[in-house]
Amino acid sequence: MATQAGRRGAAVAAAQRAAGFRSLDDLVLVTVNHKHAPMDVVGAFENRVDDAYEALSPYADEIVVLATCNRFEVYALTSDPRFLVKAEEFLGDASRYALVLRGEEAARHLFRVASGLESAILGENEILGQVSRAYDAARERGYAGKYMSLLFHYAIKTGKLVRGKTMISYGNVGAPGAAVHAAEKILGGYDHRTVLVIGAGEAGSIVASLVRQHGPKARIIIANRTLEKAVKLAEEVRGEAAPLDALPQLLPHADVVFVAVTVEKPLLTRELLGLLPAGALVVDISNPPAVETPVPSHLGYIGLQGLERVVKETLERRKREVPKAERIIEQQLQLFLKAWRRRAADEAIATMMEYARLVAREELEELASRLRGLGLNGAEEKVAEIVEEYTASLLKKLYRPLIVHAHQVVVNGNPEQLDILLDQFRRELEKRLTRRPKRDRPADRPVKCPPD
Repeated sequence: MATQAGRRGAAVAAAQRAAGFRSLDDLVLVTVNHKHAPMDVVGAFENRVDDAYEALSPYADEIVVLATCNRFEVYALTSDPRFLVKAEEFLGDASRYALVLRGEEAARHLFRVASGLESAILGENEILGQVSRAYDAARERGYAGKYMSLLFHYAIKTGKLVRGKTMISYGNVGAPGAAVHAAEKILGGYDHRTVLVIGAGEAGSIVASLVRQHGPKARIIIANRTLEKAVKLAEEVRGEAAPLDALPQLLPHADVVFVAVTVEKPLLTRELLGLLPAGALVVDISNPPAVETPVPSHLGYIGLQGLERVVKETLERRKREVPKAERIIEQQLQLFLKAWRRRAADEAIATMMEYARLVAREELEELASRLRGLGLNGAEEKVAEIVEEYTASLLKKLYRPLIVHAHQVVVNGNPEQLDILLDQFRRELEKRLTRRPKRDRPADRPVKCPPD
């Protein structure tokens, strides 16, 4: 049977669970992002994640910080009015660019972020991984609990669904990616092709990596002014390296040449271009151009101007997918809201059931005291155990209509009805937790034996 300390422990646990019944209004987002703030202001917070946790976590029950080059966002579960004050202090002058969202709007924003709809480049993929890593880091450090876990689980799921069921991430909208995409369409694929990449800088690296992804069986040759950089990139993409002065030997065997260098005058002169075989494709993403034009008539050619058209078409294609993506977001958002309300209902039900169990335990102790006076030849404990099991079963059956009603009112969007009911249980729990007994506990009172 429960001891007095056990009863108090149960009451404490119940009170804690009662405190855990969280309204969606306790979900708060503070965001400084590329849409409302200069990039240097946003970028200044990218490496201040630890500082944000240290400054703001004391004022939130759960918290996740998302920091990228385009956004600094703090998602918090809090009812502490000091949280926003501390957030403003932390942001300093940047606070004038901050936007604060609550509840459903905060959740919708995260779903849109994870889906790529709030990115500087519509539909970009990297943000989904950044959202996932931010949540994982918060969870591993103990900042994200069951409510943030629910929120980010649905956000990440939504981001994956949007990308899987729409073309919001269609094509490439950077010059290197667009170049690889455009050339692939012309060539019909990279496998069994000889691809010459001139330049081992950032753009050349992106081109070489994408070509390898799209053409596992392609032969990739990296030509660069600094041979060491060419060797390093070639190792990364399982290719070959060569110096620039080897171009006369390389060009006659190339099916496609990507040029990504910074030069003052064209690197591929008409003389060098004449070494390419008929039907070869030249793609120049250098700025200024590194290919002397017009190119010989036996070659294909794509320059930056042509790529800009490809990028524009790609972005237009992505924009057409936005309504479909938004419908998926709203569908998942409604599922999330139901899940949040159901969790809140479960918290409330746990509180009500704990109250019922606490009352039952007190009554069972009274019963145990009486049983000890009946002379059951040592069977008191067994009888008490049976009665306790029976009482627990009885409580569940008695409370079932209330539990069903609690779930219904919350899932249907009327949590205030449950909160009114829960308030009464909170008050009763508090009374039982704090009151001092006016008389000895039942187990300590002398037992009056019934007459023979």
